[in-house]
Amino acid sequence: MEERADGRGGVRPRLSYLICATPRSGSTLLCEGLRGTGVAGRPEEHFQMLQETGRPRRPADYFQRSNDPGVWELLDDPEFRYVFGDDRRPANEPTWAEIWGVSRFEEFLDRTIAEATTPNGVFGTKIMWAYFRDFVRLARRSRRAWQVSPCGVPAAVFPNLRRYVWIRRRDTVRQAVSLWRALQSWRWRQDDEEEDEEEGVRLRFSFAAIDHLKLRIDEHNAAWRNFFRGCGVEPVEVVYEDFVRDYEGTVVRVVRELGIPTPEGVRVVRPRMRRQSDGLSEEWARRYLEIRGAVSAGGER
Repeated sequence: MEERADGRGGVRPRLSYLICATPRSGSTLLCEGLRGTGVAGRPEEHFQMLQETGRPRRPADYFQRSNDPGVWELLDDPEFRYVFGDDRRPANEPTWAEIWGVSRFEEFLDRTIAEATTPNGVFGTKIMWAYFRDFVRLARRSRRAWQVSPCGVPAAVFPNLRRYVWIRRRDTVRQAVSLWRALQSWRWRQDDEEEDEEEGVRLRFSFAAIDHLKLRIDEHNAAWRNFFRGCGVEPVEVVYEDFVRDYEGTVVRVVRELGIPTPEGVRVVRPRMRRQSDGLSEEWARRYLEIRGAVSAGGER
């Protein structure tokens, strides 16, 4: 079956779903698996922009509003200046409107839906909690979600929204370690055929950074949980640790729970992405836990 026009010149999917995530939770791997089926839309992180700037977060934005003096020191530490420097994202980086060549949020939605809908009429996208508030506020200023409650915004802008998918990790220490490494190397994924681009990058351990990122990850997971509970939503849940043990089975389960018809011959494509966790990640997780234990017992960092 083919997707239909929505009367505004855009595509109106027969079924939509939204993947809800936090950074380094396995959401990119999940999107790749769902895209690879050919019947589950083409989910990506389309709504990666702050309302104030129209651009993605810069590395320093991950550490805003921290109450930890250790983070304040980190932001001013010359040794970490390369991590937070503006050259990581140039000042003239294009906004979402410039990238997509649109002037209104409604146009951006139409373009996103058209790009991420497969021929069977299924649309999928993903969003991080860090961008969800900005997405809701931008959408509520558009005609499609004008004066709609935050709970109702996704269904107002994504036609025939069927389900939410919530992917999270049990081990948020290792998730925070992974995020801290990514912020230093600016390496967010690695495919099997690609060289290791972390070579030559001096990766530095920081208890304050990992502790702050873990706190934010835990807060954002709690925020997703509260959103689902407060809005009466029962998401399809995916736990990263289970997902990597049964990649194919998890993708098949998600497709089934989304209610997507699957014709004979649909298969799950082997992921191109390579796990980036290694001995250094394990060493940092161990060091973090040791320091956290000492801090909790009243010791010094």
